[in-house]
Amino acid sequence: MKPIYKQVTKTRYVEQIEQLAQEIFVQHYHKLTPKVARALADTYQSADLTDDQIHSGTVNYFLIELGGEAVGYFALDLAPAGAVCLSRLFLLEKARGQGIGRGVVAYAQKLAEGDGRSRLYLKVWARDLKAESFCKKCRFRKSDVETVEVLPGVTLELATWEKLWR
Repeated sequence: MKPIYKQVTKTRYVEQIEQLAQEIFVQHYHKLTPKVARALADTYQSADLTDDQIHSGTVNYFLIELGGEAVGYFALDLAPAGAVCLSRLFLLEKARGQGIGRGVVAYAQKLAEGDGRSRLYLKVWARDLKAESFCKKCRFRKSDVETVEVLPGVTLELATWEKLWR
């Protein structure tokens, strides 16, 4: 079964992303408490924030469907000069390991190349070994690590991974 990417423009899809984030963040940030993971989702993936980012004109969100069911989402930030930032890529646990993420990266790279850009990058939690492995499989290289306060009193190390061409 091949995933379908639906560009998010309607309120119901924005709300669906918010609901997915609540579930996915708890699965993905399993080294944090569920309460902190939900707070991250509330802070960084609320319907209002997502809607504002979409209407800014620089961030495009896509819902990922598999067999008619929403299994994740991703966002492409087109603001960086000469680059595209894969600013979000989250999948439900049951959808991981099926090549969906690699397909999203290929889609993002094709879009970047078609727009004359020569860099694709993303930031992942530096302690997430699965995300690091994914980045390596997709031929990204680690370029930077920074410590970010994501919630009051909660810091995470974020690693920037990039792909360059031309």
